[in-house]
Amino acid sequence: MRIDKGRNCTLAIRSGLLLLGLVSTASAGMKSLDDSELAAVSGQSGITLEIDLGLTADKVSYYDDAKGIHLEGFRVGSASDPVGSAHHLIKVDVGSDASLNLDYLVEDRRIEFGDIRLAGAPGLGIGGVFLDHTLQGYLTIKQGGATGGSGYTFDTAYTMTGGRLGYRTNGNEVFLDGITMDVEALGITLDVVGDTLKLDAPRVVGSWQVEAVRYSGNSANHGVSNDVGSGALLPSYGGLSGQYDLSSRTDIRAGGREGEGLRFDGQTTIHSASFLYHDDGNVLALRNITGNMNVQDLRLDVAPDWQSRPALALTLGTMTGEFNIGAVEMGGNGKSIGEVNASFLFEGHAYNGNSYTNAVYLQGGGHADAGPQGLRLAAEWSLRRADISYTEDGNRVIFSGLQSWGRGDVTLNVTREEVRGGTQFFDGLRVGFENVNAGYRINGLKVGGEDAQLQGGTELLLALGFYPSYEFELDGHMTLGAGGANGEGITVNSDIQIRNGKAAIIADAYDKGAGEVSQKGLWISELEYDAHIREMTIDATVGGLEVVTGESWGSMDIGNLRIGDKSTGGSLGRFVLQNYELGSSMAILPGGAGDVCVGGTGSTQAVCEASGGIWETRGEEGITIRLKQILARAEGNKKNAFAWETNRQVDGSGKPVNDTGASVLLNDIYTSDGGDFDGDGIDDNTFGIRTELAVDVYQTKVVKKQDGPDLLGVDGSKGDEKIMDAAAPQGYRYVNSPTQGDLSNRPLGFAVKAQSRFKELSINNIDLVHPTGGAQTAVYGVKMQNFDVRANLTATPIP
Repeated sequence: MRIDKGRNCTLAIRSGLLLLGLVSTASAGMKSLDDSELAAVSGQSGITLEIDLGLTADKVSYYDDAKGIHLEGFRVGSASDPVGSAHHLIKVDVGSDASLNLDYLVEDRRIEFGDIRLAGAPGLGIGGVFLDHTLQGYLTIKQGGATGGSGYTFDTAYTMTGGRLGYRTNGNEVFLDGITMDVEALGITLDVVGDTLKLDAPRVVGSWQVEAVRYSGNSANHGVSNDVGSGALLPSYGGLSGQYDLSSRTDIRAGGREGEGLRFDGQTTIHSASFLYHDDGNVLALRNITGNMNVQDLRLDVAPDWQSRPALALTLGTMTGEFNIGAVEMGGNGKSIGEVNASFLFEGHAYNGNSYTNAVYLQGGGHADAGPQGLRLAAEWSLRRADISYTEDGNRVIFSGLQSWGRGDVTLNVTREEVRGGTQFFDGLRVGFENVNAGYRINGLKVGGEDAQLQGGTELLLALGFYPSYEFELDGHMTLGAGGANGEGITVNSDIQIRNGKAAIIADAYDKGAGEVSQKGLWISELEYDAHIREMTIDATVGGLEVVTGESWGSMDIGNLRIGDKSTGGSLGRFVLQNYELGSSMAILPGGAGDVCVGGTGSTQAVCEASGGIWETRGEEGITIRLKQILARAEGNKKNAFAWETNRQVDGSGKPVNDTGASVLLNDIYTSDGGDFDGDGIDDNTFGIRTELAVDVYQTKVVKKQDGPDLLGVDGSKGDEKIMDAAAPQGYRYVNSPTQGDLSNRPLGFAVKAQSRFKELSINNIDLVHPTGGAQTAVYGVKMQNFDVRANLTATPIP
């Protein structure tokens, strides 16, 4: 490491030691202290150091295999005065056990780098980072570590106040404001065993709070809470807080993936933790967090990525772990939607014949048009397996066998609203995607426990845009701005383009226990998707979490809707869907369906059962999702439309050519309230299409559809009810007349209660389009009114 052009600091030392010599008069000479005088000297009060530190350096450099990373514009000084110093008060004492004890107070300190650059990438920087803080605490260092006297043991605790942690690119910045933190870590040991530096932290406990996460697009603002021009508070994304109790072990060795560098291996256990997001007094809380993580062979190098671009490389061997969130609370009364658990394995694996590993290459520059500063992450990932479970009211559903993979560039810039180099930017933290080739897939659902039978059911989440399997090439951005619909919150502007997509509407498992196979199902294939969102706000509210979109539009061009294999299955033709919405919204609320009458009608158990229904009390937890889609009238190329094209001509390679077949077009689809009720001469459009999905995990009635044994060999008669029984060979049996005890052992299922309504839905025209004759309108205007459809679906295994 090298530091260029430093600046000194001023230092004042006050000692509690007695003076060893004294010159009091001009005639007096220096006199040595004899043994009796030395015996009276006491050092019990230690040494107090007062330091006013103002340190700058043009560049701090780190070299690895002759390749360097440079931290430019390094400064340690006052947080409130750009040219001032930070005050340090340090008391040094040696204890009776030979321990070194440091009590310290650090006031108004800022540590910052103006830019971070990589050799070999001139003119590009990662951006600046700064940390403001006041610290008060202690550090005790003792001889002897975990393996013997050659190591060290540390005890430390501190309190941070007045903290800010920020990231700055091209004069714009996002920072955590008003950070307070309390940390205690006792018994930390540091040992050298062979070629390994071992760091063991048996217990680290702490709590923290961030008053606000703020954004500034004014280059004159730097690490301040109020705009220097107007004096107003900078806009806030909201606040954060939490606590933790964890332990960790870390091994550090020399040697990177390529020559010089560092290797890390470690284990971390979370004994307890919580994470809270605050938005104008409303809280979204993750509580009772526990878990563990094991990292093996994490390497740090200054090395080029797969395109030979200079980078700071983080490459991973494997990472395994499990995390459990005991309660996800939202809304004014802190009601829980349930418990979430995730176990995962990151390691190299091949998907669809292509191999992926886990690596991140940090580079400077960000988006090319955003300015010279920004962060570019050339990323590659391989999530070999993950199981994500959701438990509510004691019932559990597992999204089993999640796999995800991908490779491409992710850029990070702090931007302001402007057009630069032909690119539209927005206020906020811009996350960009460039040539990202990625995918994911779910093996299926398991309801009840890990040993439950694998089943389908993820297609019930299609209304939320979740596909059981999805592969795509991605470009575009998502910019997260500060401020929601009112006050704190998040504002999203995004432009996304997907190419060569393959998404499953329904898909079979990719692994039924005998190894991975090609999935079969109903596929959206050869997908080209273009989507735009403007002024979408996300807020934590008294009710739950609310998402409101100002404007959204896009086009989904499905080259083939295939049955069977995603690439070669039979095609139902080409489908093109265009959408244009104004003021659509989604609310996520705690609590599911509550009391439900299944297969009958009635608002009470007695009335429900009298009608032939089954009364289900689905409990207090669960999730309710309310969607409101306002389909707007056509405006230029923005509209809602649906086209189906078949009998296309094929090219020389046998691929169908778009717009060469016959098609039917439903053009300019929109909603309305059925009249002009506010007197502006235009039909109102505030109700839209409203859909409510109540999601629970609950028992349900399952009956046999035919006589004889099922696919697993369990015998029964048509109409018999399936009853779970751990003593039965396949874990269940069929019962003709179930007892009350049998009814309590009905199969668990992934249950969705749905209702969809609209007042009026119109189609401006329906055209029949011929490749040579053009479009001919078959129907002029269609109106559907007062639509109300209700469904109660439960996904259970069907052998």
